Amino acid sequence: MKTIIGLDNALEKLVPKRPWFKPNASESTIKFIERVFERKLSPREAVNILIDEISSEGDEAVRKWSLKFDGTPLGPIEIDRKEMIKAYDEVDTKTIDALQIAAEEITSFHEQQNRSGWMDHRKGVGQIINAIDKVGIYVPGGRAAYPSTVLMTAVPAKIAGVPSVSVATPSRDGKVPAVTLVAADIARVDKLFALGGPIAIIAMAFGTESVTQVDKILGPGNLMVQIAKQMVYGTVGIDALQGPTETLIVADSYSNPIMCAADLLAQAEHDPEARVCLVTKDKEIISKISHQIDVQLKALPSDSPAHLSIRNSGAFVLLNNDEEIIEFANEFAPEHLCLLVEDPDIYISEIRSAGGIFVGEYSPEVLGDYTAGPSHSMPTGRAARHSSPINVNDFLKITSLVAVSKERLQKIGPAGVQIAEAEGLVAHANALKLRLDPEVKRRK
Repeated sequence: MKTIIGLDNALEKLVPKRPWFKPNASESTIKFIERVFERKLSPREAVNILIDEISSEGDEAVRKWSLKFDGTPLGPIEIDRKEMIKAYDEVDTKTIDALQIAAEEITSFHEQQNRSGWMDHRKGVGQIINAIDKVGIYVPGGRAAYPSTVLMTAVPAKIAGVPSVSVATPSRDGKVPAVTLVAADIARVDKLFALGGPIAIIAMAFGTESVTQVDKILGPGNLMVQIAKQMVYGTVGIDALQGPTETLIVADSYSNPIMCAADLLAQAEHDPEARVCLVTKDKEIISKISHQIDVQLKALPSDSPAHLSIRNSGAFVLLNNDEEIIEFANEFAPEHLCLLVEDPDIYISEIRSAGGIFVGEYSPEVLGDYTAGPSHSMPTGRAARHSSPINVNDFLKITSLVAVSKERLQKIGPAGVQIAEAEGLVAHANALKLRLDPEVKRRK
């Protein structure tokens, strides 16, 4: 991991200014696109081709492009619920028990959120809150199975009252992993589709003969998945654009170097492009943690993404004081902010932008990945400045209710007339004036 000294230097080198304006595709993604589409295309151009074909040709295009992407013919697009039940026989009981514990903790957390509307009868205004009718959730499955992501997204959707929750996830060797099927059953998923990548996003956005069209799509995924979400936005809603995972650890002389290194590597093994960073005002702790990273990295498989992530994206940041650390953290706006410091309270109250804050040695980010309760699907790439982790509110929609009385209209209507006339909207003003004029009602 490289070491960066000074706030201005760290902000310049580590904080992306426009992450989704012109996203950089990795070399492997560029080569993949060229192989699949048989010509050089940008990720956006490639996704646009998929949208044109899948939106007009449905299942036929889905099967055609799935074959090109995966190299094997696509089997049944929708997974029968009987397959979810049969999958329990292929998963050991300890894993099933662990998934059920995770589901219970996720349920307990999200049930605390308010899901009720309100009405002020005196003023005649309120809000009606309803669940979105049909939601689509994407669960990655390229490098590994992610049953935890099924739980982290589908459980809050069901708590919100979504009538139809669809999950799309890639098959591996022609089959969706049994542990993912079990998680889908535990989470009470309504429909499960064996589709991956941007193909899954587009199929759910427009609907096909086999895939239910949804109203909103949520979930993590690679660059092409996120670009697909970005391009279908408007046809459907989306949660946010989620890039490579990221962690920012705050450490001091109190911090345990072994724990710090373990947490950095845990995040780094997600993806070769994962961003792991540690910020401190203590120079000596950097060398201690760096040594531990070297020691622990040797124990990981040689093909672990952590090797590339630590080398290419990992960084130590050395700053002067707590104020600079807080400023850097808020500008970085990390997906995960881990406070492995003696006094975390001095940071918690000052942090405005983070997907999740993990406090102390006993609250590692990994716990948040599985059983702490909050969803692990969190904003990345500085999106924490304006977005939140997936939660019950992502699956709700609000309808404004206006039922003003005659007396209330007499009080607030004249101000409306004044504003309408200031905007030059004569018909707007007239619609209010007619209701405020007592003679009009008698002339109807």
